[in-house]
Amino acid sequence: MSRVLALDTSTETCTLALWSGGAVRARHEQQARAHNRHILRMLSEVLDGQSLAEAVDMVACGIGPGSFTGLRVAVSVAQGLAWSRQLPVHGFCSLSAQVYSAAEQGFLNDGERILTTIDARIDQLYGLWGEWRDGVFTPDGEPFICPPEAMSESAQGGLQQMLGSGAVYRDRLPAAITEHAQIHPAVTPDAAVMARLLGTAVLQANLQPAHALSPQYVQKEIGWKKLSEQGRRD
Repeated sequence: MSRVLALDTSTETCTLALWSGGAVRARHEQQARAHNRHILRMLSEVLDGQSLAEAVDMVACGIGPGSFTGLRVAVSVAQGLAWSRQLPVHGFCSLSAQVYSAAEQGFLNDGERILTTIDARIDQLYGLWGEWRDGVFTPDGEPFICPPEAMSESAQGGLQQMLGSGAVYRDRLPAAITEHAQIHPAVTPDAAVMARLLGTAVLQANLQPAHALSPQYVQKEIGWKKLSEQGRRD
């Protein structure tokens, strides 16, 4: 078993966990637009007096897609920690992490088609299609971004589970995508789940040096909006 420190700040959830010795210590908090003010405090709490060198073999980081600022927070913290002790890093897709979080909560059944999403906050959503089988999520391809109305109906292939904050656009998605799907808008990445799966090698880590870690923005053209223009999300 590896001792894994995992973190993700791609959504409004700030999540950080340490898997060590067959147990996990975790902090999982809703901290919209405040990840940078809380993540180091959360790190101190999960280390519980241990030094990084004593407690961690590798750092796993959600690289997105998701919040532009959030991704930079996660990647910069992961790189700083890894550089300080010459630790290897593993970048994981935040949309895939949501699927494993949903499985942990008992939402998924074997063989189901999944659409995992994150609200891009610019009248678009990030998404990833795939299948849940034998405890593993297999994506169809790469994460994408699009307006909800532009979602391809042909891609859905009998959608059964829609996960994540992109569900805020459910009424604007093609009816063929959502009409038979269970929708779980509150699902977010969970560092405790990812730390355990990587620490026990259920998921294979792709270890890299810290400098190789980079955010997966997906969005190529940024349409900036002021906070007052973005609206509230319930």
